[in-house]
Amino acid sequence: MKSYHGISEKLSTGAPNIDELIGGGLHTCSVTDVYGAAAMGKTQFAFQNALLVAKRSLSEYSSGKPAVVFVDCAGSFRPERIADMAEARNEQAAINGQQRDINPPSDILSRISTVYVRSVAEQKEASELLLSSDKFSECKLIVVDDVTTNFVAEFSGVDFRRENAEEADISSAARGFENPDFVGRHFELSKYGRNLAYVALKMRLSVLLTNSVRSRIPIGSKNRSEAPNQNEGETTGEILSQFCLFRLHFSRKGDYRNAELDYPIRSLNSRNAQFRIEREGIIPSGHK
Repeated sequence: MKSYHGISEKLSTGAPNIDELIGGGLHTCSVTDVYGAAAMGKTQFAFQNALLVAKRSLSEYSSGKPAVVFVDCAGSFRPERIADMAEARNEQAAINGQQRDINPPSDILSRISTVYVRSVAEQKEASELLLSSDKFSECKLIVVDDVTTNFVAEFSGVDFRRENAEEADISSAARGFENPDFVGRHFELSKYGRNLAYVALKMRLSVLLTNSVRSRIPIGSKNRSEAPNQNEGETTGEILSQFCLFRLHFSRKGDYRNAELDYPIRSLNSRNAQFRIEREGIIPSGHK
């Protein structure tokens, strides 16, 4: 058996306090899971890491091969947002007597390959393509944004493909949610998570997952506003956590967003990192 000892790298997230939470940055040869409610910064965090890894690749190799593969499961990829982050973070230098960007946004985006997937089958094919194509031999980061959305849609227990959906018996459709195929969904999602962990190890890269949450409303609560952040549960539970090195929960705390180390549970200097979102991306609270 081939040994992989000692080959893991750490890819800085660009937020020192989040780097500290996860031992120096996103680790290669492993999977990191970030989950939270909408508008908590998960996709912005994914964009920022894609930007930084792509930018680093410009000085490391000249083959032009992608350094990042962004698997977009929910139509969330925004190249203009990454370009805006790049412009805000860019450094300039005198080139032929003129001040020019060292790493123009167009060069950075050229190192990010986007794969749009709209089904579980397409999602699986995307990970298999990484192993089979030499095009991705320089890849250091795979982002899977909204990793469970296709699994939830396809194993919901309701057939959304009815030709006359507008005339469907709504009560019948609602009853379909009472019998979703949890066993099938969990089985397929577990296989997918295991495959991603294998890709991370085999290709010596980092996999970053983002996922949504569903509220666990305490008994006696009459509305969702009474359910605090600690009652948020990751969509599909903790199935993916068995394949992850780190698991972070993004939430809002007062005027700032908060990243909490959810897994592994161990003694660290801090288990929380507050941040805000600016034009340049994720900025630790208190930083200018």
